[in-house]
Amino acid sequence: MKRYNLIKNEKVCDILKLKPKYKTWIRIYKLLIFLVISIILLSVTLLSVNPYVRVVSGILAVPFLYITFILSYSVYQFLSIGGNYQSKIHDLIVSKVKWDGDGTLLDIGTGSGSLIIKLAKAFPMSVLTGIDYWGDNWEYSKAQCQQNAEIEGVSRQIHFQKASASELPFNENEFNVIVSCLTFHEVKDRSNRTDVIKEALRVLKPGGNFVFLDLFFDEKIFGDEKELLSDLKKCGISELNSSRLDKEMDLPKILLNKKVLGNAMILSGRK
Repeated sequence: MKRYNLIKNEKVCDILKLKPKYKTWIRIYKLLIFLVISIILLSVTLLSVNPYVRVVSGILAVPFLYITFILSYSVYQFLSIGGNYQSKIHDLIVSKVKWDGDGTLLDIGTGSGSLIIKLAKAFPMSVLTGIDYWGDNWEYSKAQCQQNAEIEGVSRQIHFQKASASELPFNENEFNVIVSCLTFHEVKDRSNRTDVIKEALRVLKPGGNFVFLDLFFDEKIFGDEKELLSDLKKCGISELNSSRLDKEMDLPKILLNKKVLGNAMILSGRK
């Protein structure tokens, strides 16, 4: 009955010609907060009769305006109506998955489902699992992922599950392929983010492939790059490759800001 309902839903989506809704990595509510603060400070600067208040509010407005601009421009570049870079980066990750598609794949930090749906289309014989800690803080949801998968016609391949990347609800050596895009640095329940990466490798089968994209060059989050790579090599990895994202593809200069993708690195290899 469940399978019949999924098929029925996919047909309904096709009839209605619904389009999937993919969110960007930047939370809109954060952008709105900076925008509102910028407007308030600018208003005080322009309207206050006190020269001291005008100067102070003007100075305070500068960093908020700068961040608002960076976030707004980044959102535009990530969207399909802009540079479509979020989709292009997901395409890059898919291209680095060296696999015949026979087996299981785990996507850590599924978000709204964009990457895992691309993978389902690229590997139509695979069985995929997408996990995320969907919650009030994020503008993604499990229901949104399921709907997007139905609209894209791949819902029968994918299982979505709420879970934390710091403690995956899976056995050791369970998946043939594991991918993750800009998720590890967001995990707040582990002070050492390297442990989160190790947790992902724990559930990867020997001989399995992984592709991780994150802000691995940010020493405040992941520590020294060489120490990170050395530490990961001790996890039974037989092959480990690393490359800067901006060496893999051309990116607008604004996106190379360290607050956006300036610290982004791709780790890939085999266990």
